Amino acid sequence: MKRKIKTIDDKTKNKKRPERLRLNWFFRFLRWFVKLFKRKPVIVDQNHGQIEGPAIFVSNHSGAAGPMDLSIYFPYYFVPWGAHEMRGNYKTRWKYLYYVFYQQKLKYKKFKSFFLATVLAIINPFLYKNMRLIPTYQDIRFTKSLRESLSYLDDGIPILVFPEDSSEGYDEIIVKFNEGVVVLADYVDKHRDIDIPIYPVYYSKRKRVIEIGKKASYRTLKDKGHTRAEIADILRRHVNKLYENIKLRKLKVKR
Repeated sequence: MKRKIKTIDDKTKNKKRPERLRLNWFFRFLRWFVKLFKRKPVIVDQNHGQIEGPAIFVSNHSGAAGPMDLSIYFPYYFVPWGAHEMRGNYKTRWKYLYYVFYQQKLKYKKFKSFFLATVLAIINPFLYKNMRLIPTYQDIRFTKSLRESLSYLDDGIPILVFPEDSSEGYDEIIVKFNEGVVVLADYVDKHRDIDIPIYPVYYSKRKRVIEIGKKASYRTLKDKGHTRAEIADILRRHVNKLYENIKLRKLKVKR
């Protein structure tokens, strides 16, 4: 049975979070502190707050700030996917942050990468524990990620996935989507007989806009004969279309 996803609009923001998503005092303080220095993004929801039932959101990463900003300002509760290294021990977290995230993906210099990795490798366990981050893997352990995701979807809590291939960095226009999100949709279809809706999301940190598009139906795409790679690319184009919407909207305002 599909359940309505709880939102954080004016009518529901005073209601309690789902029990599984309760925040501790540190994360509540951090959210409050971040809001002091960051302007709230404009939310453009093509669904008008009417998203119902278990769902998957697919979003661009928007550099380093995307996951945290979305956890604070996104108008629906969710649980995100993330690199499994960030749920490892300190050494594992530090190496991933220093070599992969800051230098390879964000192109930071060594000193800046060293400083940020050293500090954030200490803080990140508290952040990701409160975000309920689901670690993802490139091997057979990925089945664990799928099972954990399904447990949240069973409770009506959406999953947020950042499918873009960021091996060479983060771009405003996404070049490629990885197929993990399609595997998740197929897993839900097979184990729960649910045509899980997939909603594209684009967050422009520079323009301070979050746009949520209309849903895509996994079963419809599959029944048309699309492969996993093709479905992933269709979702990628949906997300990029939201970016074009944001640019066009800003251009009209300037005129």
